[in-house]
Amino acid sequence: MHVSLRAVLVAAGLAMMMASPVSAGDPAYGEYLSAECVACHQKSGRDQGIPSIVGWDEISFVAVMLSYKQGGRENEVMRNVARSLDTEQIEALAAYFATVRPEQ
Repeated sequence: MHVSLRAVLVAAGLAMMMASPVSAGDPAYGEYLSAECVACHQKSGRDQGIPSIVGWDEISFVAVMLSYKQGGRENEVMRNVARSLDTEQIEALAAYFATVRPEQ
């Protein structure tokens, strides 16, 4: 069975993140960091060509960001954003966006 280096790196990154408590993210710090995110992703939850990230559960948010960070997902903008963030920042953003509810 052939396993790519990318798959190994993504799996290792996910395992490291899951070993630490995802709920340790600080939502207030995440809100502070969120300006770059909401420049593209609508804080209202509307999907106008760019998927909504509001209301995501923390584990999914962290997993997706790590996948971008490790090169497992194809989007150069998101890869660059994810690579610029450390674990604490990703967890804080996850905690914040988990608290934001889409507008009805």
